[in-house]
Amino acid sequence: MSKELVVKNNIRIEAPAARVWEILTKPEYIRQWNYLPEDFGDYEIQNATVIERPGVSVMKVVEFDVNQTLKYSVYMPAWNDDTITNIGYTYTLSVDDKGHTWLGIEIGDFAILTEGDKYYDESITFGETASHKIKELAEKKSVVL
Repeated sequence: MSKELVVKNNIRIEAPAARVWEILTKPEYIRQWNYLPEDFGDYEIQNATVIERPGVSVMKVVEFDVNQTLKYSVYMPAWNDDTITNIGYTYTLSVDDKGHTWLGIEIGDFAILTEGDKYYDESITFGETASHKIKELAEKKSVVL
C-alpha cells in the first residue's frame, strides 16, 4: 500500500472526560452529531453494541474503555468484501497536564478499498463536523428550570 487513508482529528473540549463520554455513548446525544437508526432505542452504547443500517453499514463496538476509548469496526456491503474488518472509527479521550480534555477521532484506514479516496474525503467532512458538534454539546451548560 502506497499511502495511508486515515482521517485524524483532535479537538480540545472544556468539559470533563466523563461528560464527553456521555456525548459519545448516549443515543440522545449521538443523534445530534451522527446517524442512529430510528429503531435503535435509547440504550447506551456498550462493548459489542451493533448499529446496523440494513443494506448500508454495520458498526460494532470492538473496544470500550470508559472515559478513554470507544472503537467501532465498520462493514459496508458496497465494499463487496466481507473480510474487511479493520476499517473503523476510534474516539479517544485524554486529559493533558493542564486539565484540558482532548477528543481524538480516527477514521479509516480506507487504503485497502478500491474507492478508498472517496470514503476518506467523505470522512474528513464527518470528522470535522462531528468533533465540533461533540464539543458544542459537551460544553453546553445544563439549563436549570
